[in-house]
Amino acid sequence: MKKVVQTLGMIFMLAGLVFVALGTGLVLTLREPLLLLFAAVGIVFFFVGIGMMAALSRQRKLRRWLAENGRTIQADIVGVQYDTRVRVNGRCPLVLQCQAVNPADGKVYVFESDSLWFDPTPFLDGQTTMPVLVDPDDYHRYQMLTEGILPEKG
Repeated sequence: MKKVVQTLGMIFMLAGLVFVALGTGLVLTLREPLLLLFAAVGIVFFFVGIGMMAALSRQRKLRRWLAENGRTIQADIVGVQYDTRVRVNGRCPLVLQCQAVNPADGKVYVFESDSLWFDPTPFLDGQTTMPVLVDPDDYHRYQMLTEGILPEKG
């Protein structure tokens, strides 16, 4: 999924630059100010692409920070659910859901894995907990550690 977002981000950025260049060039050669709308569409495309790339960069930075400064906890596996916020070719991915109590504030936090395009249930082998890297100060910043437990999709 990350590669798809990265590819789309690059496409949007490049298409935006092309639209801006063409729009600006047409305005300068034809002296028709209405063609600036062409360049305006390009600017919108460019910033959508920048937004996609920035979101991926923030996610990578968070994961790096959690790997260096995070604390590993064991969260109880609650179940596997469809992530209906995402749909690719008419299919929704699955997410593994876990929960744990933060001893500092006594609240229950629910953690979700990255999108999975296969049912992870057979690979859990009766496992009841899953390791989760959390920010000790903010349990909303986390990463479920499924590497080594769940196989990669082939």
